[in-house]
Amino acid sequence: MDAITFFDTCARIGRSRAPDPPGVTSGTGGAGRKLPGNARDVDDLLANMARLNITAAAVEHAVAMEASPRLGHDILAKDLSGHSSLRPAWHLMPDVHHRIEKAVTDPEEIVKRGVALGRLDAKDFCQGKGDEACFAPVLEACQAARLPVFLDFRRQGDFLTFEFDVCRRWPGIPFVVEGFGGYPLHRLVWCLREYPNLHLSTVSYAAFNGVALLSEMVGPERIIFGSNWPAEQASLAMGVVLFAAIPDVDRRMIARGNFERLLGDIGT
Repeated sequence: MDAITFFDTCARIGRSRAPDPPGVTSGTGGAGRKLPGNARDVDDLLANMARLNITAAAVEHAVAMEASPRLGHDILAKDLSGHSSLRPAWHLMPDVHHRIEKAVTDPEEIVKRGVALGRLDAKDFCQGKGDEACFAPVLEACQAARLPVFLDFRRQGDFLTFEFDVCRRWPGIPFVVEGFGGYPLHRLVWCLREYPNLHLSTVSYAAFNGVALLSEMVGPERIIFGSNWPAEQASLAMGVVLFAAIPDVDRRMIARGNFERLLGDIGT
């Protein structure tokens, strides 16, 4: 049987303010050049993918995550140019004022620029419906483009204030939860059963046989692979899937098939 291949939905390039992962001091860069500490470029990413049998990735840029989404997305487009296996992952922002930064509210731009997913910090929805309302123009564009939106809990302050009712109000958006380890599991499972457009990412999830348990409770078709490279080792995230007590057909769905299905709906 063919080897399991992966589509990584959570990889980052650029220089981050975060510290280097343990045992790593810098990237090597193209043509063997040394990069500043905690900097990774496309060549580093491709080398890591080749080593681990990751054949495709949705990639974000550190500038977009930590400073300016628009600038980061433009840099990302240039860096990924010519690499068909790499798709841009955008950090979504509210459309609040043109002098701050103009958010993307045109679904045609999302499709034209080949965006694979949008990412939102879950904490942006924690203080009531008004927080979500300011994102409404952006979410409308995502729904029109059928763009998957990843809700990132890795920087979440209080899990108990998050309302997954956002899935009901935006039924045309495939939502994916990232870094959900601190969210009450019984509540999360209830939400997955209640909202068919809600999915889970394996990012930062290393519970013992957790993938098998979630597969039994909500179905393997609701689970999507992500590594959080380079902040975390991609091989560890892969092991959670490769060694899960599940059939190989389900393993392949989680490794890449489920996200490719969502990708196929973008722009339709």
